[in-house]
Parts: sequence; structure tokens; C-alpha cells
Amino acid sequence: MKKSIVFILAAMMVCSCLFAGCAVPGNTSTDTATQSEPAAPEATATAQTPAEPVEIHYAYWASPMDAFYAECKTAFEASHPNIKIILEPTAWTEYWTKLETATTGGSVADVFHMNGVNILKYADGGVLLPLNDYIGNSSVDLNNYPKAMNDMYNYKGTQFGIAMDYDTIGLWYNKTLFDQAGIAYPTSDWTWDDLTEAAAAITALGNDIYGIAAGFEEQAGFYNTVFANGGWLVNGDTFGFDDPNTRAGIQCWVDLMKAGYSPSEASLEENASYLQFMAGKLGMIFSGDWMAAYYSSADSTVAAVCDVAELPLMSNGARASVIHGKANCISASSAHPDEAWAWVEYLAGAEANKRLGEMGIAIPSYMEYSSLFFASYPQYNMSIYSKAAEEYSYTYPASLARPDWMDIVRTELQKAFSLQVTVDQACDAIMDQLG
Repeated sequence: MKKSIVFILAAMMVCSCLFAGCAVPGNTSTDTATQSEPAAPEATATAQTPAEPVEIHYAYWASPMDAFYAECKTAFEASHPNIKIILEPTAWTEYWTKLETATTGGSVADVFHMNGVNILKYADGGVLLPLNDYIGNSSVDLNNYPKAMNDMYNYKGTQFGIAMDYDTIGLWYNKTLFDQAGIAYPTSDWTWDDLTEAAAAITALGNDIYGIAAGFEEQAGFYNTVFANGGWLVNGDTFGFDDPNTRAGIQCWVDLMKAGYSPSEASLEENASYLQFMAGKLGMIFSGDWMAAYYSSADSTVAAVCDVAELPLMSNGARASVIHGKANCISASSAHPDEAWAWVEYLAGAEANKRLGEMGIAIPSYMEYSSLFFASYPQYNMSIYSKAAEEYSYTYPASLARPDWMDIVRTELQKAFSLQVTVDQACDAIMDQLG
């Protein structure tokens, strides 16, 4: 291992939400592929059926996908009779602590879930098995998955994970409020100016109605406008909060706050933006595909009158959607790497992804089957999410050097979104701490 696992994992950071950004347009990974390979050697890819029964332990965070994994286990074991999959679900709140303990203690599962926030730490720490040779000698074709998702789980030119699912961001809107304000619904040609005008008109309706939720949000907020505006957040151990384009991508949200087109930051922290949208109090909200289940639920007052459109274009004519999603990785210390790869390859394949899409739990990373998930919500324009993934997605930003960077960003930017300081002052404070 290139570094001590204990040292690298000591600063473990847990991501918010479900779960992708680069400074350079075109979905380039934050770590360039021209850097030297990690010290861990590539394993020999054979994935032959073992002569004796083998147990492969699969660790993942418990979720609505539990039933999916159970079905995959049954199907996989039927075609691999000498490989038994041991499912090891853990609650999200405990998953990363348990994984860190298992890793440092030498008892990590053969295959386990990974996310974009933590992949750099685990890959750099030598915890993960390099997969390049396995992929090259298998049926897995990375062209079947969003490029930004492949980039997210590629470290210094080596692939360490195969994406299972993905999520991107869209603009949800309340048709009733648009109709009352006499505004046409959002289209793919919409610009940020169009969004601002619509927010103003809907706010003018009064009665505690606001045009948009413009509070501090990361993947479902300023990340997207920063990248679309040509800015950047993190690249290795450097940070982009002194870039004018980055600041402009944040300023556009704070301008909505200053104009009064959004509930205050305090209001949104007390009563989450998605709840206010579901209550019919917001004209628009940036949300990921996973929120469709909430917006269409019996608890939502807007289930029959909302829809989703592509994110608006910025003044430069570009748009961006931050992508995220989990991946399957193999432990570098697995005693059965070939059998572990057989399980990962199955989960990455057509059969498993088709099943995932049909179950309507998450968008399959295998893009051919994305539409199967969208079929669960035929009343909404869900295909915009796969279009975002294929055409203008950026990986969820992460830093190996400063795993605490988003804590600092959150603390300082929330002051700007609360209108206590300017965006420039907040960004200066961020750069003072991050160097």
C-alpha cells in the first residue's frame, strides 16, 4: 500500500444526501489520468468458477434497494453455484464508521459500496482493488455508463469502482402557480434571466408564496451554476473560490434571496425547501430524480400539478448538472478477488440493471435501462435526468487533501445566503482557511 490505511482513513467524511465536479468542462475527473499509477498491483482477471464453495461478503448501506440485492443474489447464485453471496446491509448513519473499522481491522467485506465523497481516500489508501485488468477481460463496457460517473471512480488512471446508479438535478415547477402568474412553463431554452423573471412574478402573487427556493444547497444548488458559469470548486489540493466565475455562480442564488423571491435561509433551514414545495408554497425548486417519489406521494399537494424541466442556461449559454451515485468496489485484501469480480460484473450487467430499472428504485447506471426507472413516473418529464447525465454532467466534487473543505464552505456561504455578508466576503473567508 502506498500509504498507511489508518492514516488516510482517519479523516473520514460522510456525505449528505444520496449521494458528482471538475474545474474543466467536459466531465474531466478532478484527478488527471496522466498521474502515476497507485502502488497496488493489478490483479489477474480470470473470474473462473471456484473448485470449492466460496463466500463473498457484500457490504452496503441499507435502503429501498434491499429487495433488489436479494433478487440479484438469487439469480447470481443460480448461475454461479459455487459462489455464495452474503448480504451485509448497514444503516447509512453507521455505514462509514463500520467500513472504516473493518478496513483498519483487516476484516472488510469482499465487495462494498462507495460514494464520490470517499472514493479518493480509499483508493489512495490502497484499500481498493484496481479493476482495469478485470474490466479489460470482461463484458463490462464503460461506455454504457455516464462518463462523469466513470471519472468519479477513476483515480490517477485506474478504475476502482463500477457505478450502480446515478442521480442528476432538474428544475421542478408548480404549474398552478405558473398559471396564476400568467407565465409559460419552463423549457429547455430557458435562461437564468427567465427563471428570475418567473420567480418575481410568482412571488408577486403574495399569500406567503415564493418563486423559488434559493437557500444554500450543494448538489441541488450552487454546484450546478458554478460549473455552468465556467467556475470550479476543487482540483486536488487547490480550491476555486477566488475565481470570478465561481463567485458569479454563487452570486446568482444570493441575488434571488436579496430580491425576496425565496424564503429566507432561516426559513429553509427550519422547514426544508422540498416540504415547502410539496405544500404548494414554491413556484420552483432544483431537485434530484430521487425527489420524484416525494413530489408524487399522497403527502404532496402538488403531485398532479408539478413537472420537471432541464436546468436553465447561464448567460454564457451553458448549463451543468452535478452527478452522483454509488459504485461497487472490491477490497484489495479479498481472499477471493476473482469471485468478487464475478459479483461486481453481474451487478454492472444488463440483467441486473434491467431489474433495477423495472423496480423503480433508482436510475440504473447502465444508460440503456434508465428509461425503465422513468416509466415509474410517466406523468413527469423524467428523461431530462438521463439527458443531463449524458450531455452536461459534472462529477460530485471531493478533496483528498482537505476532507473538511465542505464544512468550511458551508459555514461561510450560509452567512452569504443569510445576507449577513457578501459573496465576495464569504469566498475570501473560505480561501483564507483553505489556502
